[in-house]
Amino acid sequence: MAIPIRAAVSACAVALVAGCGKSSKPTDPGGSPPLVLLESHPLAIREPSDLTIDDTGTILWAVTNRPQKVYRLGLDGHVADSLSYIGNDLEGVAYDPRDHTLWLAEEEFRQVVHIDLTGAELARYSLGLTGQHNKGLEGICLNDSGTVFVVNETEPGLFIRLHPNHSIATMINLTFATDYSGITYDLAKRCFMIVSDQSQGLFLWDESNHVLASRALPFKKPEGIAYDPARNRIYLVSDATNALYVFQGFPELGSTNAN
Repeated sequence: MAIPIRAAVSACAVALVAGCGKSSKPTDPGGSPPLVLLESHPLAIREPSDLTIDDTGTILWAVTNRPQKVYRLGLDGHVADSLSYIGNDLEGVAYDPRDHTLWLAEEEFRQVVHIDLTGAELARYSLGLTGQHNKGLEGICLNDSGTVFVVNETEPGLFIRLHPNHSIATMINLTFATDYSGITYDLAKRCFMIVSDQSQGLFLWDESNHVLASRALPFKKPEGIAYDPARNRIYLVSDATNALYVFQGFPELGSTNAN
């Protein structure tokens, strides 16, 4: 049975961490130095929606809307391969280092899909949410224990933690941006980076529903994000410019490796 998103938020309210549902204003991007842009690369793929980085820090995986495909990219954005999986409304991708597989977020059907690196489907989970066609799941990531997290774009903006069986464990209302288009997890700092298309910003956020830092982004329609903690590099894609941008990480994060 489908769960209306607003009703689901109320049903999960007792499970939310402190601070959810309250208005939260991010750090003023104008009061902080901008992220340092290291590189930018044009992409040969159209309408990139998200990306993730593998455990070697040498391979990016991206999903696109037209066509609904999964691609293996180099760190300069060149296309090395495409997978056999054909999506319905692909918006999110996350790499799983435990078994070297990928997790995908399908927006329209509010589904999480598990595939291997050939594109073969391993499992599919429906979250039981309903909502407007283009205002569903937008980003996906995993933590070091394999817990899956997704963000719902808007109406409402939601951070969703899944149970090990991939049903909904908790949901938190997000209010710090206009929408939420991508998410990644930093293992060392135990926090998330969430990107907003409409707010054109990047936010460092934790599950106590606090924005720890934020930065304005110098390009339109940021759609996806990946983070390499070893080099403290943030990778972002835009479907307005069809480009890959590489930034030095948040000064608030520091680096786990001097290289």
